Amino acid sequence: MTQHAYLSDHRLRLGLLFTVLISCWLLGSAGSRAQTVPDGATRVDIKTDLSDSLLFERVVTLLQADGYSGNFRTEKAKITTDSRPIDSGDWTARIVAVLENGTVHLSTEGSDKTANPPVTNERLTYKSKPDGPAKAGFARLDAFAHHLAKSILGSTLTYHVLP
Repeated sequence: MTQHAYLSDHRLRLGLLFTVLISCWLLGSAGSRAQTVPDGATRVDIKTDLSDSLLFERVVTLLQADGYSGNFRTEKAKITTDSRPIDSGDWTARIVAVLENGTVHLSTEGSDKTANPPVTNERLTYKSKPDGPAKAGFARLDAFAHHLAKSILGSTLTYHVLP
C-alpha cells in the first residue's frame, strides 16, 4: 500500500468515526432539546432503558463530576446531594433523585434557616415570572437533568407539573 493510499484510508476511517460520534451525541440529546420548563413544574423525569443499578452509577458519576457530594451509597433507590447556596439570599438547595424501573425522578428541595419561621427541605416549584429561590433552585436542577439526559442514549426528559 502506498503512503498516499494509507493516508486516504486513515482519513476515511477518521471521518466515519467522527460521523458516528456526532450521530450518537445528537441522538442522545434529542430527548432534551428545545424544551422550556413549564410554570409549576415540581419534578423532572428521565426515562431510560438502563437498569436501576446502571442508572444509579450514571447519576452518581455525573453528580460527582458536577461537584456535588452527598448521600450516594446508603440506599440505591434514593440519592440526596448536600445543599448548596443558590442565588437568593440565604437559601440553599439540594437535588433528590429517586430511581424506579429505569426512570430517575429529579426534584429539588430548598432551605432558609434565617427565615421566620425557618424553611427546611421544602420542594421547590418552578415559577417562570418572579425571580427567587424556587426559580434559581429549579434552574440548577434543570441544568443537571439535561446533562444527565444527554449522557444516556435514547433517554426522554419530561416535566411533572402539579395541578
